Amino acid sequence: MAYPSFSIHFLFVFFLFVFSGFVQESNPDSLSAAPTVRLEEWLKDETISNAQMEQVYRVLLKRYPKEKAYDKWADLASRYFHHPVEVEDVDQHKLETLQEVLAYESEIKDSFIRATLHLKTGGAWFNLQQFDSAIHSYTHALKYFGEEDSIYIADSYFFRGQAEDYRGGMLNAMEDYQQARDIYESLQDIDYVNYVKGGMAILFSRFGIYDESQKIRRELIEYAKENDKIFDQRIQMYNMAETFRKQNKGTDQLLILQEIEELIDSEPADDYLNAMLYFSLSRYYGNQNDPALQQSYFEKGEKVRKTVPQINEENGAYLMTKARLLLDQANPREARQVAEQLLQNSQEKENLEHQINAYQLLSESAEKLGDYSSALKANQNLMSYRDSIFEVNQATSFAYYQTRYETEKKEREILRKSVELEETKAASRLRTQILLGIILLVTLVATVIFFNYRLRNLRKQKRLEQEFSQQLLKMQEEERKRISKDLHDGLGQSLLLIKNKVALNQSENAGEMLDTAISELRSIARSLHPMQLEKLGLSKALEQMLDQIDQETEIFVSSDIEDITSALPKEKELQLYRITQEAINNVLKHSEADALRVLLKKETNQVILSIEDNGKGFDFSEKYQDFQSLGLKTLKERTAAIQGSMKVSSEKEKGAKLDFIIYV
Repeated sequence: MAYPSFSIHFLFVFFLFVFSGFVQESNPDSLSAAPTVRLEEWLKDETISNAQMEQVYRVLLKRYPKEKAYDKWADLASRYFHHPVEVEDVDQHKLETLQEVLAYESEIKDSFIRATLHLKTGGAWFNLQQFDSAIHSYTHALKYFGEEDSIYIADSYFFRGQAEDYRGGMLNAMEDYQQARDIYESLQDIDYVNYVKGGMAILFSRFGIYDESQKIRRELIEYAKENDKIFDQRIQMYNMAETFRKQNKGTDQLLILQEIEELIDSEPADDYLNAMLYFSLSRYYGNQNDPALQQSYFEKGEKVRKTVPQINEENGAYLMTKARLLLDQANPREARQVAEQLLQNSQEKENLEHQINAYQLLSESAEKLGDYSSALKANQNLMSYRDSIFEVNQATSFAYYQTRYETEKKEREILRKSVELEETKAASRLRTQILLGIILLVTLVATVIFFNYRLRNLRKQKRLEQEFSQQLLKMQEEERKRISKDLHDGLGQSLLLIKNKVALNQSENAGEMLDTAISELRSIARSLHPMQLEKLGLSKALEQMLDQIDQETEIFVSSDIEDITSALPKEKELQLYRITQEAINNVLKHSEADALRVLLKKETNQVILSIEDNGKGFDFSEKYQDFQSLGLKTLKERTAAIQGSMKVSSEKEKGAKLDFIIYV
């Protein structure tokens, strides 16, 4: 697709305008006039070059204190510590920048920013190899970090441990390393746990505690292999080889160095480590009197070194390798000059190991030059430093193992106390459990006894209520029977005699009135006590009752009455008769039915009475508790009095059915 030429020209002009914007403003005078907000936006712009970013940093570092923005100033200075700066003596420059802010430390409100400022200041002191000052700054950082800043607390312990390590304070360094390791482990930061372990291994090796050092390195190498961390694996293997060199285990040293060389093409590449590897191999083959391999590996190392800024011509490992090669090539004069440079550098950096190597090389080169006085002096210094290091290592090792012994002793005592405490707690828990078990058992037994007693009382109360109900019904029937007999035999006979006398006087109205009175009297007598039940039995008495209802009411009555003579005792027959009376009265009063059906039959060991109507019915689930309003209470009591059961079936507008089962 072709674009019009004017469009391309427009885009070019647009981008030129945008790009030129920062170029113009990046002029120091322009930046000084730029708003603070604009400068802060540029700090976040990753497209800006380091040189341009440096100008932004410088302007803000001057502006913030004038604006009394002390927290922003401190935060910016901490970030500036990691910014690449192209100035002479960069470490000193960054330290001075941080110290300028520290002069206003009391104005910094945010404790995290204050702590970070001390942390970076410690790093600046460390880079200048001022380890006492670095330790002081790291200690201040620990003072200001809060509990929520655990990762930074761990970093502070780790860096302080490194400073203690370089200063020669083994026990303090080890304590800080352990603190950092424990925090990193709690944060599950395995990489930093391994960094700390690597520092501990170097510390052990520096003070001659080689077994502990190599044990840690084997663990780190195994972890790196399992997790495909080739870079970490090579570093730990190189450090292990150096420790074998200190132990004069040349064969083990060579095997490790050769294994590292096999991994040299693995990613990620590390030219610094490669150069150190080649120099180590060169020195090894020099000690083994193999000049060809010694020269070959030095040339490889020299070639790689030139691509690594950190390894300049004053690097200790490079100077040692070069001096050894010159000495073995019969060039003692140049070897002596390189050894003197190595000695000067190592004294400035307080690197005792490099000083020992420098004196060794000076002694050998002076001897080959015939300068026996200088050789003797160098050899005396060599022996003095070796003895000094040996004594320091002995004292440090003794202090370490003594501390370790005391620590293990305390741990054993703590473990013993913990076991005793745990046993005491276990015994206490057991006693508590037994006591709770006894209390629970007693409570359970008491509950069972209480409920059993309560149940027996309820059963007794129910039995007494049933007996009382039965006795009450029996007394009611006896009283009714007496009243009925008195009415029939007494008042009934008197009314009959009156009727006869009235009849003789031939008064028709009086006779009719007496007939009505006699009829009502007989009806009352029958309701009080059914004489026909005693004379005819239950089946016939029910038939007569149903015939009378059919005649005296408009309801249609049907029945299926079996003869159950002698099936039930007289008392149960009487109650069943009363049940039928009460049920039919309920139908007549409440059901609005126009048909009624009564069924009486005998089965194997029971008599069944069913009374069914086609009236308006009712919702029994709503009225279950309301026996009184439905006239069901008496039916229930009478049924219970003769050890029977009652079943009610009804729905609205679908009639009702009562079933009574009396056991024979």
